[in-house]
Amino acid sequence: MKGLGSQIREARQRRHLSQSALARLVGCKQSALSMYEGGRTTALGAQAVARICEELGLVAPGEGELAQAPSPSVGERVFCPNAACPSNLAVALGEGRVALVPRGHVAGADEVHCAWCGEVLERACPECGAPLNAGAFCARCGAAYLAEAPERVDPAREAAMARAFEWAR
Repeated sequence: MKGLGSQIREARQRRHLSQSALARLVGCKQSALSMYEGGRTTALGAQAVARICEELGLVAPGEGELAQAPSPSVGERVFCPNAACPSNLAVALGEGRVALVPRGHVAGADEVHCAWCGEVLERACPECGAPLNAGAFCARCGAAYLAEAPERVDPAREAAMARAFEWAR
């Protein structure tokens, strides 16, 4: 029997969808979809897998059937790598440039997936593997944690998100 990752790849290809296109449709990262299709079943959370299966007309596995990613250590800094996730804040850098600042926080004991979108949380710099710091860029290599996204600057939305985060604390 084929694994779910292989089934997703075949269904996606039958619909003539690229990984990037499918990832945009369901709100996950292309790289996470690629890893999932390749057999790394902890690359996507249960919600993302369910959205992919729904989009492709596949039967989604139950929560107990999905592989679970190891829990991050308590006190470890984490952030959602999904650029479209509302947990990430767009900040103008000037000259028309925008950076997405992840709303990094300290992980709880059983926190593996983003509470907003279900993506697997990042625990290190995606470029060099250094521990995460507060802010949008890695202190070691200078890489942006999230890609620039000029279309995401909406002051009213960002103000509402900031108020929601303050309320949740």
